[in-house]
Formats: sequence, C-alpha cells, structure tokens
Amino acid sequence: MITRTFRADTMMQALEQIKKDLGQDALVVSARQIPGGQPWQVWRKPVFEVIAVRLEPGEENSDVVGMDHTEKKGTPSRPVIKDLNRKDISGTKKSLPSDNSRLSRSVVEPVTSAPVEKQDVPLETMQPEPIKANAAAKPVDVVEIHSKPTDKREKPDAKVDLIQQLGKDETLEEVRIIQVPSRKKTPLPPLQLPRLAWEPRKDETGIIDGAWPVLQRLHEQLLRQGLDPAMAKRVCQLAADTLGYETAMDGRKVADHLRNQLEAHIKVIREASIKSGQVICMIGPSGAGKTSFSAKLAVRYRNELKRSVAWVCADTVRTGGIAEARAFTEAINIPMKVAYTPAECSAIVDSLVGTDLIIVDTPACNPRREESLIETGSLLTSLPGRSTWVVVPATAKENDLSNTIGAFSVFKPRGLVVTKMDETNSFGPVYNIGVRSQLPYAYFSCGSRILDDLVPAAGSRLVQSLFTERFDR
Repeated sequence: MITRTFRADTMMQALEQIKKDLGQDALVVSARQIPGGQPWQVWRKPVFEVIAVRLEPGEENSDVVGMDHTEKKGTPSRPVIKDLNRKDISGTKKSLPSDNSRLSRSVVEPVTSAPVEKQDVPLETMQPEPIKANAAAKPVDVVEIHSKPTDKREKPDAKVDLIQQLGKDETLEEVRIIQVPSRKKTPLPPLQLPRLAWEPRKDETGIIDGAWPVLQRLHEQLLRQGLDPAMAKRVCQLAADTLGYETAMDGRKVADHLRNQLEAHIKVIREASIKSGQVICMIGPSGAGKTSFSAKLAVRYRNELKRSVAWVCADTVRTGGIAEARAFTEAINIPMKVAYTPAECSAIVDSLVGTDLIIVDTPACNPRREESLIETGSLLTSLPGRSTWVVVPATAKENDLSNTIGAFSVFKPRGLVVTKMDETNSFGPVYNIGVRSQLPYAYFSCGSRILDDLVPAAGSRLVQSLFTERFDR
C-alpha cells in the first residue's frame, strides 16, 4: 500500500494530482481544509489536504479505513477520524475555554455508511458530496470539509495569530480565545519647558520721539524684518537723542549708527578660541541640518585650518543617518565611528585622544517631548568635557526658535549655529534669539555646498542682513 498526502488550493486540483501520481485506482482516505503556508506567517490562505492510497495486488479496501474508539472519562464516546499522516493520535485536542468567540475552526464530524465494496471508480467521476453524520457507522473514504469562508480583506489580529500557531497539521477543532484587556499606559505629566529670562515690555514699543524721516524709515525697516519692537525702539530712540541735524539727515550715517548699536548686543565665538582636542556635540530639532553642518565644519577644519578631525555618528535612529554620515566622511577622507549607546560614545571619544577636533552628530531631539530630551541628556552626560552647540534653521518661526533654545538650556549649550540663512529674507528672529538667550553665534550656514557655504559668525553680517534683507557671505 502506498500512502501519500496532497495539498492544493482546491479539491479538484488535489484530485487531479492524485490521479497523476497514484493513478485512477487510488482511494481517498481523508480530506480536510487546513491553513496553508508556514506556521509563523501572519495570514495564511486555507488549502485542501487529501490523503490517498494505492492498493497493491492482493490488498483490500478494509485495510485502509480505521476507527479510533477513544472515550473521554465521564462523557459518551465520540469516534473521530484518524489522520494517517500523523504518527499517533490518542484523542482530540482540548479546546481553549472562552465565551463570545467570533473565530473558530470547523470540526471534522464522524460519518457513517454501509460497508464499502472494492470497485474501480474513475477519478473524473468523483465529486465531494455532503455526508450525514451517524455515530454507529464507520467513516467513508472521502469526507467533505465544511468551514467558514475567510474574508481576505479582513485584517489579521492577535486572535488569528494564536490560531495559526496551532500548526498546519493540527486537528481541526473549535478554538475559543480569551482576550485580555491591555494595561493603560500612565501618561507623563505636562512638560514644563524653561523660559528665556529676558522678555520685552509691551510699553516699550511705539513711535520714536523726535525722529527725522530717515530714522523713521529705518525704524519701520527693522520692524518689517521681525526685530523685537522694544529693541528697535531702543536703538532708534538713542540715535534720535544723540545724532545732530546734519547726521540725522544722512541715511548712510544713521544706518551705520544703528548697526553699531545692534552689533554691540551680539556675542560670537572666534575660531581661534576653539582648543585642540575639543569635543563638539551638535544638538537640534529634526531637519535643522546638523549632519550637513558637521560635514562643512569638518571640511573647514581639515582643509583650511589644517587640523585633524574625527566624526562620531550617534544619529543611529534616523533612517539613512549612518549612510549619510559615511558618505560625507568618505568624501572628505576623515575617520568615522558609530556609537549606538552613550557608553559606546564615551569609549570612542576616549580612544580618539590626540585628534584636534571631534565632532559628535547626535540624533534629532524634539523639544516638546520629555522622552527625547532625556535620551539626548543621557548621551551628553557621558561626555563631561564636551562643548554643546545648538543647531537651528533660520526658516523656523521665532516662537519655535525660542522654545527650542529654552528647552535645550538644561544642557548648558555654549554656542549657536544657524543654518539655511539663504532660504529666508527675514533675519529679525535670528537676531532676537541670540540676544535673548545670550548664546554666542558660532557659524552661519547658507547653502548646500559643503566646501563654500559655511561662514564664521560675525555680528556685522547678521546686522547687515536686517537692512539688505539677504545674507551676504
């Protein structure tokens, strides 16, 4: 006797395969519908499993069909179909107790019929028919599987995953699932962001007393640029009180007087003041341009200042962050290390002793999320000798810039980098955040070219942009 198991998407396909492999004299022992594919797959399409045999000369049909009369204790006996494809089945599997279950598997009911005589039946004429259940008779050769059709458009859920874990060779039986409600996550308390200490007084704005037409026009220009009204009135009122008639009528001299006053409120970092072996960590919100600025800074120190530079990439969360950093470092020929944890970052920095400048590119930090601030703080804490620079775009709103710098003030930043200076014509917000935070400007970035679009911070460049409405390198 030759026994084989066939699986196909439809019953007709299975019968055709039986005819092809075992011949027209083959007998169907059992048939059922099971989940197809691998057990770990999320969604499996049901397939038909048919067990067929081919009798050798001298064998009879009675050798094929068997019955298992296992009885459960305290319950009436219930005959089930023995799966010839399995080694041993002592009884049906226990069902998972639950109520109000929507998902179940169909049970293969025992069937009865008169004793079957051996006869040759062509496979083309065999069609699956409904079989009535009778507990007193033996199972016939062919069993029709009644199962609930599955909607392919239905999305898989946890119940389906549990059913699929039963395996593709499990006995079909009713399965009931108990769904345990998930624990509610306790929300974090509202994030209290620090505020900048300096706030303008509303009563400081207004018309300049004794201002000549030239000074009044310059005052309106500063207000259009977004300069703080209190600061604009302060410098213009001082010019009106100190300039004589002839000077006040000369627009160039009045503008120079206002520039000198505005530059006096700006702090900058000189390149010469950056010590050898300095570790600079770039922090900022998403899209601020930290990685691009890091590449520009590395090129400037390596090519123009002739210093050794190393790059530590801690931006391992963002998609493509490591690949972008590797592309930059390979192009400018500087070493790059990848740090996945604060401990790895600290160890890498310690191993780069003797390097003139170590640039640490950190992941983007959301100033509105406490979890993001904690992660950034954990990374910075592992580098006690660092110098932290805040990177912000010039195209952001002034309120967002103030909130970002206020949130990052807990990290004790020592420098401010402004990117995308060529993408805006309003430079008042950039000036305001520097004055209010009292952070020194380190660099201005004004383009996508790595070699030419980084400018050392200078108060004259930023103040000049307030009058010309463009950033000149």
